[in-house]
Amino acid sequence: MKRRFPTALVFVVVAVVFAFVSLLGCGAAERPDGGQGLLPVGAPAPDVFAADQHGAIQRLSDQRGRAVVVYFYPKDGTPGCTEEACAFRDAWDRFKQANVQVFGVSSDTRESHEAFATEHRLPFPILVDTDHTWANAFGVPMRLGTMARVTFLIDPDGKIAKVYPDVDPGVHAEDVLKDAAQLTGAALPVAPAAPGSAAPAGSDGAAPGAASAAPGAASAAPAGAATGTPVPVATGTMLPPAAPAAPTPTKR
Repeated sequence: MKRRFPTALVFVVVAVVFAFVSLLGCGAAERPDGGQGLLPVGAPAPDVFAADQHGAIQRLSDQRGRAVVVYFYPKDGTPGCTEEACAFRDAWDRFKQANVQVFGVSSDTRESHEAFATEHRLPFPILVDTDHTWANAFGVPMRLGTMARVTFLIDPDGKIAKVYPDVDPGVHAEDVLKDAAQLTGAALPVAPAAPGSAAPAGSDGAAPGAASAAPGAASAAPAGAATGTPVPVATGTMLPPAAPAAPTPTKR
């Protein structure tokens, strides 16, 4: 028995290591199209569909004619995934202006997606991929049962335009927006000014009463301004002369 124990122990260790490596998914993922690894630039995007957090079916091929961002993330509610989702949320209006659709994808359930989207007010679809159909089709590897953080940018013709295998969740949305706007030919939408920031010169947000007349403009300074005499605010019309005071009746 003493001689057979080490052999059995070796088999146990090998089985544990094999299972651990399988969970890590270190090897390149094999795609249904026969390729391995992430879908390369120029490849046609797969025609896949899935339910979003509201239960609506989203089909990738329905988005032809616009650029599409498909970002895979590990898990709802984790710090990095929350930061990434909120970055796309904050830039969502500018993505719409550039005619770009955004899809988030993970292996979480619809209920998890719904709670995650509600908590962080996510306005774009996050798709349920519990059977890994989307991950396999795009060649996204699995790590410890969750998807790797990878983003694909798809052009309006349905082909992979760019792949982002390693991203910084905090700034990733801005980087993708710049690339996506180039695909659609749209001018890069400008981020809205932060509350309390100064309005640019000549904008409608100038402070009331601020002087902005250029030299030689038709509107001259009101008379008496140079001597310090108080001048009423100009309204563009002349005030009528004051009516004469009514005569005081005499007592009899």
